[in-house]
Amino acid sequence: MGRNKGRCGARLHRSRLINHLRSSTAVLCFVAALTVTPTSLATAETFSLKDVERQSHHFNIEVTQLGQALTRFADVAGLRLLFRSDLVTGLSTERLSGEFTNDEALTKLLSGTGLSHRFNDENTVTIVDPYAAAYEAISTNDSDLEGNITELDKITVTGAAFDETKIYRTDGSVAVISEETIDRFRGYDPADIFRGTPGVMSGEARNSAGAIDVNIRGMQGLGRVAVTVDGASNSLSIYQGYQGISNRTFVDPDLLAGIDITKGTDLASNGIAGTVAMQTISADDIVMDGKKFGVRIKTGFGTNTSSPPPAGTVGGYAWPSDQDPQSVLVPSQSGLDRPDLLEPTNGSASAALGFKSEPVDLVAGFAYRKRGNYYAGSNNANKKAAEAKGTGVVRQYCPSPFGFWGCDPFLAPLFGIPYTPLADGTELVNNHGQTNYRAGEEVLNTQLETMSFLGKGTFRIGDDHTVKLGYNGYRSEAGDVLSSRLVNNESQPVQRPNTTGTKVDSGIAEYQWQPDSALIDLNSRLWGTSLRQQNQRYFHSLGFAPEYFGLPVNFRNGTETLMWGAEVSNASEFATRFGTLDLELGVSYQREETEPDKDTNILLERAADQGIHSVYLKPRNGVRQETAGYSKLAWSPLDWMTIKTGLKYQHYWSEDRDEDTPNEDRSKGGFSHSLGLTVSPFDSVQLYGQYSSALRLPSLFETVTVGAVQNQDFLDPERSNNWEIGANYNVSNLLWDEDRFMMKLGYFDWTVKDYIAREWVSAVPSYMRMFNMPKAHFSGIELASRYELSGFTAELAANYYTDVTFCRTADTCGGKSLYGDYSTNQVPPKYSVNVTLSQRFLDDALTIGARVSHTGPRAIEHGDATGVGAQEFISLIDWSEYTLFDAFAEYKLNDNLSFSLRAENLTDEFYVDPLGLVNQPAPGRTIFGSLTVRF
Repeated sequence: MGRNKGRCGARLHRSRLINHLRSSTAVLCFVAALTVTPTSLATAETFSLKDVERQSHHFNIEVTQLGQALTRFADVAGLRLLFRSDLVTGLSTERLSGEFTNDEALTKLLSGTGLSHRFNDENTVTIVDPYAAAYEAISTNDSDLEGNITELDKITVTGAAFDETKIYRTDGSVAVISEETIDRFRGYDPADIFRGTPGVMSGEARNSAGAIDVNIRGMQGLGRVAVTVDGASNSLSIYQGYQGISNRTFVDPDLLAGIDITKGTDLASNGIAGTVAMQTISADDIVMDGKKFGVRIKTGFGTNTSSPPPAGTVGGYAWPSDQDPQSVLVPSQSGLDRPDLLEPTNGSASAALGFKSEPVDLVAGFAYRKRGNYYAGSNNANKKAAEAKGTGVVRQYCPSPFGFWGCDPFLAPLFGIPYTPLADGTELVNNHGQTNYRAGEEVLNTQLETMSFLGKGTFRIGDDHTVKLGYNGYRSEAGDVLSSRLVNNESQPVQRPNTTGTKVDSGIAEYQWQPDSALIDLNSRLWGTSLRQQNQRYFHSLGFAPEYFGLPVNFRNGTETLMWGAEVSNASEFATRFGTLDLELGVSYQREETEPDKDTNILLERAADQGIHSVYLKPRNGVRQETAGYSKLAWSPLDWMTIKTGLKYQHYWSEDRDEDTPNEDRSKGGFSHSLGLTVSPFDSVQLYGQYSSALRLPSLFETVTVGAVQNQDFLDPERSNNWEIGANYNVSNLLWDEDRFMMKLGYFDWTVKDYIAREWVSAVPSYMRMFNMPKAHFSGIELASRYELSGFTAELAANYYTDVTFCRTADTCGGKSLYGDYSTNQVPPKYSVNVTLSQRFLDDALTIGARVSHTGPRAIEHGDATGVGAQEFISLIDWSEYTLFDAFAEYKLNDNLSFSLRAENLTDEFYVDPLGLVNQPAPGRTIFGSLTVRF
């Protein structure tokens, strides 16, 4: 049960290295990842090389570049592959699909290349040129090499990066989203990337200023999910008034190479619900095999959008209010001029340059995209209710400046307000639909324009040292609505005069030391992110325009956030008489500092001059630090068994710099631990079970005063006690010869003690606060499966929540979200199912496929309204279950040119996304096309 160490020394015993290698200054080798569990239980004494040669596997190797094809072979066969890198440079091979022995597969892959292979031992295969002197340099005759030079040149690790099939060989709840899947199912917003991933969604899909807000198994925001881009965090919490918060991470899909997702606790991460590690492209993704330079250009177009209308334009209907005795429904005079189905109305373009050499790899990239407001779908019975009139419940006429309070038959007389109810049978107009938008209508404030920048370099110093430097930049102007202004199906949307501006700059420096020692695999990272977002949110909250304060009409303000962190880890491998031990040790530090920007200070001064001291003007102003140290140990006493355990200690300090709570500090810490067992009773079956008890320390948002939410110095950390059990199944020739079936089935049960929530406090004056409630509980079942046969691929992904429970007190637990807590709109669908089918044609040059996605209803009900008002402090943004149909076609003309065409929401469904904070529909039928050029 080894670990992909990135060096030959990690794969071979030192004595074997001494006997097997003589002086070779040009030797480079690829080390393929070890399969999760060995499939042979033979002992060293009884092992025969013929056993390895005759072991049979199902191979589906699509790549034709020999180096990559050999790496895919090693990954499936579970073998270490040694060869000089110059031997395979510029060579190609035929695609390999079907059931073959290891010997047959290698023979086919090397056919016509002039190279041959030799099985060294039960774990290692050497690729050689039989007519070159290098053949003798990697001889397997132990006696020939006794006492010769043992120095091993630097080893390069390659593999099927972001290989989505590796989840079926991983003993844990994981998911992988490859670059191919990102391109194929990019959707309308970055949040759509996660559709089809069991247990994973992104909230605020249509009102996030182009960001993602990942939800894993019902937990979201406030650091519960650790989201990084190239190892750096750029997450920002945006206060949405009573309606909650948005947690935003910014990235452009065109610059992504893939995403690795861990669901549940990883002691190396601070996220108790999971980790989402997004990786940008590298030189390997740009430079074609056998070349030093490479260029990749992508262009694309989309339909179903139009330029935003003038500020102040309204959508949907103006609904009569309780204070108006007239039942008059006023529709918007615009918004129904949807473009033709195939009319291109938005576009994107990106360019990336790459350079590869022995000592240095470089890559630079730029991406730009622009779109206007999108249009909702037109087909769904639920949307028709938005246009219906009818006789509804009796409403009372309340001509009162006190609004709702003047309508109360008991309170009205106290204020000297006449209480005049409407007569029974009065015709009223009621909206029983999901939103206030009409079928096929333009959805206001959904425009987006972004620019992204990327620069990365890898520098190899000597044989053992690697330095990586990187930069990610992001700029956007996006339509963005203060969520509390559009929360029900009678709120009328209005095109805002200004967009939200975002500026992100991240820098990353990494150092790796990987000498010829099984004890040292050192990785360190230093990162920093500067993030600034400006909007007119404060003016929307107050109900005043900037001109009221003597400021320009386009005046915006916000906060500035600076985050940075450092982490160091080392992995060691020990071979003992009692089995293999893998030990990983690590420490980390992170600091986040947020303060009002200069424009906010200007607004505060102007508001004070007008005598306005609203809590909504109060920005976040504080600093938080967290440090942690962890250890993880994996012991494989038998070839078919691995026992894992881990321990972590973490501590945080937070300081609120709000002028009303000066020098108020918070500081707490604690331990986390984990235990797991993996067994492989049969070649095709892997069973695993894991338990963890992990802490999430309160975030800066929870410990620093913001808006109407007061900070708390007594908050305890959340402790998530997580159970995971699951099984992986891999088999070939299941139904027909040369087919392959993979399945991952798992069950999770999470109990989060001291769950941090928000509530209303009835005091004088009243206020909102963060508090620890006894617990929250999440459990469910997840399934991922894949079937392959002769270019045909079928994938099924599904999840089902067996329980979602919140306990307001120890004695009041139930399947309802809290009326004042952010979790109200973080409750996931009860179930979701995704089926993807694809078929390759024309020697795999053409791929045609489709996907069906069904999203079920909300998993639990909404909580009861507060007793100090007649409505919830957070309005439920509900949705009805819906089904979406997508289709795609991809054609690769040659290695330099490829095309793709995809249609999303083919049936033009009118639907509302789960996990949103505003009441608006998602995009209707949209056509996307793209062109990719490489040279």
